[in-house]
Amino acid sequence: MNEESQQPNPSPHRSFHPDKYAPEADRPRGKTTKEEKEASGSGTPLGSMSGRGEDQAERSSSRGMHDTGRRGRSRRPSGAKDPSAFTGIDPDDSPTGDGSR
Repeated sequence: MNEESQQPNPSPHRSFHPDKYAPEADRPRGKTTKEEKEASGSGTPLGSMSGRGEDQAERSSSRGMHDTGRRGRSRRPSGAKDPSAFTGIDPDDSPTGDGSR
């Protein structure tokens, strides 16, 4: 490469002179006072608008989905689908009823 095709790059210079180019440091945060803690904790606590996932799954019992218990050392829940859980076009459901078009 020759010098004519190189573009100036000021980044290395800025990296090695942080006292000149670096932004001001943030002000350290002081200790929280007792009054600030009480003020931040006051208010109305919010409750969940929905139930736990496990409870919702038991109530809804999706069509075509079946719980097969827990698996492995982690005891993760597992499940299975039957054919009614799949969506799409049923190849056996044709206007003539015999599968032909």
